[in-house]
Amino acid sequence: MQMRSFLVAALAAGTATAHMNMKDPAPLAYKGNPNAKEPNIDYSITSPITAAQYPCKGNLKLLGTPEGAPVKTYAPGQQYTMSVEGGAAHNGGSCQLSLSYDKGNTFTVIKSFIGNCPTSSGGTFNFGIPSDAPQGDEVVFAWTWVNHTGNREFYMSCAVVSIKGGASKRDAVTEKRAVAFAQRPKVFTANLGGEFCTKEGVDTVFPDPGPDVENTSTSPGPAILCASGADAPAGSSGSGSGSGSGAGAGAGAGSSAASSAPATSAAQQPSSAIAQEPTSAAAAQPTITGGVFVTEPPTGASSSAAAPTTFSTATVSAPSGGSGSDNSGASSSAVAQPTSVVAVSPTSSANVPTTTGGAGAGTGGAVGTQSGPCPNEGDWACSADGASFQRCASGQWSAALPMAAGTKCTPGVSNDFAIGRVRRNRVRRSGNGLAY
Repeated sequence: MQMRSFLVAALAAGTATAHMNMKDPAPLAYKGNPNAKEPNIDYSITSPITAAQYPCKGNLKLLGTPEGAPVKTYAPGQQYTMSVEGGAAHNGGSCQLSLSYDKGNTFTVIKSFIGNCPTSSGGTFNFGIPSDAPQGDEVVFAWTWVNHTGNREFYMSCAVVSIKGGASKRDAVTEKRAVAFAQRPKVFTANLGGEFCTKEGVDTVFPDPGPDVENTSTSPGPAILCASGADAPAGSSGSGSGSGSGAGAGAGAGSSAASSAPATSAAQQPSSAIAQEPTSAAAAQPTITGGVFVTEPPTGASSSAAAPTTFSTATVSAPSGGSGSDNSGASSSAVAQPTSVVAVSPTSSANVPTTTGGAGAGTGGAVGTQSGPCPNEGDWACSADGASFQRCASGQWSAALPMAAGTKCTPGVSNDFAIGRVRRNRVRRSGNGLAY
């Protein structure tokens, strides 16, 4: 009888402490990692980490040893799957996948999952290696998780992988137009005694989830500032206790431009990093600045239940530019040409008008900017001169954000956001006059 009671108690204790961990790729110190050896195998790998264990539960000490050898090889621009296992999914929550090229000092997010991560059985999740991700033989691949219910915790599993080869030229160009690797955000950290905490009972909407987001949540909610309990500002990520801030070899830390729009508890988190062209010594291409806008219906407005939100960028043919000036003293002429349209799914069932904003709309800021309440959640507003834009978030217009040098938006208010690139046509003199 005594032995039976002991076994029941032991099983109960094991169930209580079993949480979740990344299974594939096999993490450092994981019993399923073929490189792992005693006494370094972590038999409590499913448990949350402490501030002192960040990053990677302290297992980065194995880098550079046979136990820290790569377990997978990925190629930039290709799609893969990773999996999670364990016995206590805490009703899911939100996860991120990230890469570190500097031995864990910084982690750059490659995909965010909002809601249903992990599933009750752990689950398998799709992700892609950005086509412009640097190559490396000792890259740390991290899975991080903030749970939906239970104690406010932070989980992190890390594997060592190699990134080699590359995508086709077309894939690389498409990826770079979306957002450059160096501009992706740093991994979000919370509940480690730092700046950010998370609420229980919601799927945390990361303040800056990056351009690749899978949102299947029916109960999203913002991260909060631990000190005040206020919603975390959009564009922030937290650095985690003990994490470094220096850039890794060949990998950017991932800076982000934060908007002034407030984060709210019924947020649907879009990715708003828009079109960046690669740079070269011959010609500097424009970079689009912007922030993450978190929207919710205004107080009292009815809305349907939250659903997965899809944001896409479609490249369209540019119209032919106008002819250059006949003035012999002119050296160039600027023609604004739309190069892409960002289609943003409306977040409420109300019809969204596509009205045009006039030069006198709103008060303050750039000509034609909006201010005060806005009727249609998620609308975009472009100033009359095309030099700045805003977003309708939580029933209010955000502060105007400037367009990047060399780009303009299409003036007006709409649920679509059209961006044009100012192309300069060179004018040179010839023996018979001007040539274009």
